[in-house]
Amino acid sequence: MAKFNPKQMQYYVTTLQDVLTNTQETADHVSPFFVKLDEAKEAGKVKDMAKAEFGEIKAEFDDAVSAYQANAKTLAAVQVPVRFMGVHKTLAKAYADYAEATKMMADALNEKDQSIDEAAFAQSEKDQETFLNKIQAQVTKIFGA
Repeated sequence: MAKFNPKQMQYYVTTLQDVLTNTQETADHVSPFFVKLDEAKEAGKVKDMAKAEFGEIKAEFDDAVSAYQANAKTLAAVQVPVRFMGVHKTLAKAYADYAEATKMMADALNEKDQSIDEAAFAQSEKDQETFLNKIQAQVTKIFGA
């Protein structure tokens, strides 16, 4: 049986907290852009948005995807204490899936004709919620909350 290594545990928890903090900061940053786009969608005015404004929203979504993909790589590479191996595997997979769902949303925005692939966008929203719930469940198991 592998011995418990407090330093490895501390490093793991710190890395996980950093990923979660970065995820929340990224979500908080992109949220106003999502709200702006959602309001335009609801009003049927996506095509009426200024090109620069739509482009900025697309760029912010792409930046969020990059941040989430980097976090997914961090989770995939971190040394995991033996007792959290199973939970962490599930967490890392759910996070990678979350990053992919976010990419689906960003890819649903077509800058060229300033349109949104509504089906992909809606599926992405559903998938993101599903994967966030899975992430939260695993984080709860790890932190014992």
